[in-house]
Amino acid sequence: MTQVIACSTPEGIVLATDSRATWFDPAAGMKYFHLKKLLRLGSHSAIVSAGAGIGVEMGVAFQQFIQGRKVEGIEEMTQLALPFLNDRYGQYVRERRMERLPSPEETDRQEEEAFPLSGVYFVLAGYSFRDRHHPYHLCLFGCDEEGMPIRSHPPSPILVIPRSLSMEKRLDVEIQNGASLGGLSSLCLSFLKKRSAEEEVGPPFHVASITPAGFREIIKEESDR
Repeated sequence: MTQVIACSTPEGIVLATDSRATWFDPAAGMKYFHLKKLLRLGSHSAIVSAGAGIGVEMGVAFQQFIQGRKVEGIEEMTQLALPFLNDRYGQYVRERRMERLPSPEETDRQEEEAFPLSGVYFVLAGYSFRDRHHPYHLCLFGCDEEGMPIRSHPPSPILVIPRSLSMEKRLDVEIQNGASLGGLSSLCLSFLKKRSAEEEVGPPFHVASITPAGFREIIKEESDR
């Protein structure tokens, strides 16, 4: 399970995630590898995925779609995201079901096997060139159940996926006390390192900020642990 952290302040946005992914080898069991889940979309925007592994592929597809259309405004990206992601996810679900359809002989003997899917989530973040009063946008899209349609979740200035109430509270206190983006980035990195004690989360860690100057990423390699 990917760990994603996103928060918005009057100064800008901070995004953080790990890179661990799992692969199930029938012979050798579960194996780990790295995938970059935090992707730059435009000069002032990014998307990060969590949950099922298909989320990374969908994030890359959305990145290519946005960059191919030369979209820069976060408002337009937000409008395009939900139908695009639902179309891709629906296609994936249909293909997975077709792959697992039993033969007629198997159908006579047993019910169709349920295909395993976990929820998939996307945080779309960006700076608005139009909204001077609320320039920093954080949008959460996702589905909580296997194969269900992706929906837009209520906006929030703090997103932690999977949820950690203690981390959400720490971020809220720091933001209320006027913490800098650098300070929040360090807090997110510390949380990722702590979570890496569990097998589902691992380095390298990716931490990025979005400000009026644009998207800026800092990559903490495995040697920085």
